[in-house]
Amino acid sequence: MLATMILLAQLHCAPNASGTVDCYDAQKGGAPVLKVEPNLFGGFDLRQSGGKLVRCEKKASGESECRVVQDGQKR
Repeated sequence: MLATMILLAQLHCAPNASGTVDCYDAQKGGAPVLKVEPNLFGGFDLRQSGGKLVRCEKKASGESECRVVQDGQKR
């Protein structure tokens, strides 16, 4: 969790007209690296530029539980 917060602290994010949030890494030339979008389960999906998809859902306790639902591209 701490690593995720550090990663997100280095990104610049902005909402767009479609209701998603695009995040850019200025140190990597400003290319989009992460898209945050609401999902049908009341949570959100994190789509990374490498194809990795992480789905987060809010638990009854108020915490978010995240899991990888699609691995990134094999290199």
